[in-house]
Amino acid sequence: MQSIKNLYSKATIAVFVHGRVGDCFHTTVRVRQGCLLSPTLFNIFLERVMVDALSEHSGTISIGGRTITNLRFAGDIDGLSGSEEELARLVTSLDQTASRHGMEISAKKTKLVTSSENPITTRITVAGKELETAQQLKYLGAIISEQGSKAEILARAAQTSAALGKLKSIWKDQNISFKLR
Repeated sequence: MQSIKNLYSKATIAVFVHGRVGDCFHTTVRVRQGCLLSPTLFNIFLERVMVDALSEHSGTISIGGRTITNLRFAGDIDGLSGSEEELARLVTSLDQTASRHGMEISAKKTKLVTSSENPITTRITVAGKELETAQQLKYLGAIISEQGSKAEILARAAQTSAALGKLKSIWKDQNISFKLR
């Protein structure tokens, strides 16, 4: 751990502009973007935040007999719950724990989506700001909506149809052998 602290405390940076390197200087930023260690250090830090936030939370969503409270990819976190009240407690716990660790959850980027036909009626907040409920959103390339997988299936079917449409001329071209087609 001391090696990492020394690496960051003694490192200097310079700015490269118009083909020239400026003078070196120390930064006050703790973990530097672009540093090979940054993603690993961020994941360790975020894991600590999540462990602390979930220490007293018992989820109600079960997949294959295992309770699942969240899905994570890099800095994106999806909280999962079986009820609005559980979701509100989960969001509050994450918000308070992140704040204690010097992090802030962006209320602007955080959205609520339900897979129920009933809309979310509970006021769920982050840093005092009410979170917006979305009918659907795209997360890691997949559409998540209150209709379950329907929107995702329709989008992928449309993409497949478009791709096959672009190949139509190849399928019909008599100058291309059947085997090659």
